[in-house]
Amino acid sequence: MRRADFRHVEQEEGEMSTAREEGPLTPRQRTILDELGRRGFISTTDLAETFAVSDMTVRRDTRVLSKLGLVRVVHGGVSALHTGGQNADFAARVREDADAKQRVALACVAMIGERDAIILDAGTTTYQIAQELPASFTGTIITHSAPAIQRCLQLTAARTICLGGELLLDSQAFNGPMTVSAAAGLRAKTAFIGVSGIHDEAFYIERDVERATKIALMNSAEQVVVVATHQKMLRYALARLAAFDAADVLVTDAPPPPEIEDALGAANVKLVVAA
Repeated sequence: MRRADFRHVEQEEGEMSTAREEGPLTPRQRTILDELGRRGFISTTDLAETFAVSDMTVRRDTRVLSKLGLVRVVHGGVSALHTGGQNADFAARVREDADAKQRVALACVAMIGERDAIILDAGTTTYQIAQELPASFTGTIITHSAPAIQRCLQLTAARTICLGGELLLDSQAFNGPMTVSAAAGLRAKTAFIGVSGIHDEAFYIERDVERATKIALMNSAEQVVVVATHQKMLRYALARLAAFDAADVLVTDAPPPPEIEDALGAANVKLVVAA
């Protein structure tokens, strides 16, 4: 499959400047979201000082993010949508659209041979794949997802390789240069990659800081399977991950809108709609 998207990751990330590459957000808005992922809440005053802009400019940015459903504007500042206890937060996201995620996960498990080496990306849908793997699975699971690692403790017949790095509490996943380096030294048959949005012939993710890790996971597999429920269709997220032709298969739970299906076909991406 084509890997042109991933040859010069650092250069691409530094040079992304068009609206198409950045999605609907400005660089400042992207930075606000990234910091919220780490801190949970940021005051308007802090943001104004950080960017050397007025409070009014900050409020315009946060209103845009709020209208896109990415943040919550509160008194004195802005907060991430997912706040509070991180474990409870992840559990709540697992329960969102749970039936659809399970159908997607079961369709993915049906693609896995009992001795395959697979990569599981972080995220609630990919976590569900780990949940649906049978106890008899004797293959290798490569993952940077802390919840998936916990599940793998129960899969005693399988071999589990954990990718270390900096632990991001909100996504409960390891991330950063160490994670990328570890992934680059491995090879798997299939990588199952989660995304937050599918729009404009591209896959989108919530956090730009996770892009390099996801790309490393994709580059380490013979086949890339993107997993997404129907709610991700025609939806933007913070950062553009890759064009459709970076994937081999898209697994979802309902037929996508015609424009998405046509674009997938043009990019030679196989569409699997879980029963």
